[in-house]
Amino acid sequence: MGSEIKDPGIGTQFNRPTQRLINRDGSYNVIKKWGKRGFRDIFKYMLEISWLQFFGILFGGYIAMNLIFTALYCAIGFEHIVGINPDGPHPFFQTFFFSIQTFTTVGYGTLAPTGFGTQLVATVEAFIGFLSFSLATGLAYGRFSKPNSKIIFSDFVLFSKYQDGQSIKIKLANERDNVLLEVTAKMILTIDKILPNGEIEKNYYQLPLEIDRIELLPYTWTLVHKIDEESPFWGKSQAEISFAHPEFLVLIKGFDETFSQHVHTKQSFITADMKWNYSFAKIFAPNKEGIIEFDINHINNIKADEQ
Repeated sequence: MGSEIKDPGIGTQFNRPTQRLINRDGSYNVIKKWGKRGFRDIFKYMLEISWLQFFGILFGGYIAMNLIFTALYCAIGFEHIVGINPDGPHPFFQTFFFSIQTFTTVGYGTLAPTGFGTQLVATVEAFIGFLSFSLATGLAYGRFSKPNSKIIFSDFVLFSKYQDGQSIKIKLANERDNVLLEVTAKMILTIDKILPNGEIEKNYYQLPLEIDRIELLPYTWTLVHKIDEESPFWGKSQAEISFAHPEFLVLIKGFDETFSQHVHTKQSFITADMKWNYSFAKIFAPNKEGIIEFDINHINNIKADEQ
């Protein structure tokens, strides 16, 4: 039964219409002022940015730290670094490469610190360099070991013919070559109701699915909600459904055999994503050898329902 449920944690009363609650990339469409985000939550930030940004920040920090220590060595004096060649590149660049050797603890032996001040700075730099590489290694490992799902969803939510009536269909697939086990799905509907004072009240419904759990997800899975007498869409026209600004929140949970951990993903669909009187095309079939093949790029293939 598509029964109304309590607020799942999003809120019910708003003074004006809201945008979608979950973005297409699965992130929450919420601006949290003064919350910890970006560099204010450095560990989370470094785990979630792209690999290009990650290595860019590490390399930028590496160069910046060496420039800082180079400036300290220069302030103490070039003459306190044994091996500076007066006939070579500018002493600043030679000092910079000495800083790199100290920071990375390489120590080629051509340059060495003399004097208490230079040796003290070199000692601190070596410690910071060792600590920095340890932290960078830990962050890299955290990024590699973090379990995450690669489930992709269709771009559309379809209102399709189903059995002797209508249904709502959403398609998903596992983008990885591994198989997710014990996969469960929930579909929560939010619709807007305009109150007499002009405010917006969000109502939430748990939409029952024809199949809400599968043991294996080797290729695709179409979530189907049958529109019957107990569905919040029963007897509603296309215009009435669109006017209510429905949003379908899809929550998927499964066991990833590669990471041996449960993974979660979420997606939402709004009015702009709805298509009427279409069904998803079947995109997998056995080949000549009897092995099932499917093209994940065809997940959005649809066909018009027969009238």
